[in-house]
Amino acid sequence: MKQTYGDTPLHMLQPKALFNFTSQALGFVTQSLGLREPSSYTTADDDDALCRYGLDIREKDEETGLDTYSLSEVSYHETYDDCWIVLYDKVFDVTRFLLEHPGGEDVILENAGRDATLAFQGVGHSTMALRALDDYLVGIVRPEERMYTNQNTYRQDAR
Repeated sequence: MKQTYGDTPLHMLQPKALFNFTSQALGFVTQSLGLREPSSYTTADDDDALCRYGLDIREKDEETGLDTYSLSEVSYHETYDDCWIVLYDKVFDVTRFLLEHPGGEDVILENAGRDATLAFQGVGHSTMALRALDDYLVGIVRPEERMYTNQNTYRQDAR
């Protein structure tokens, strides 16, 4: 069996890509056997399809509409190849930003997988620096674990 999906090895696929691969393979097999029409299988872009297949769909924050993550989940992303940080209760995947960071990658890696808000504030970053991170935003910390819920810094409408 082919061990890649495109040019990517299967073990390195993100969950949605892996779901797409599996869905396409299952669709091909069931269509070949005459058990279903090609249009009856789907891709991971269809959230309802994820529910139908029994896959866990990430909970959305009511106020911001962002995916929610626990601090425990963020803590798994603490390496050079997979680096997430939390700033003002927002979760950022800064892996691609490490080499671009003006202060160097080590500064970010020291706080990888955890809340880096105090370190961020301590250096004196501007609001502009925080807004520049919007390209790396992946979600928000779960409401029960937030530390900045009474400030407008994490709200989308505050910009």
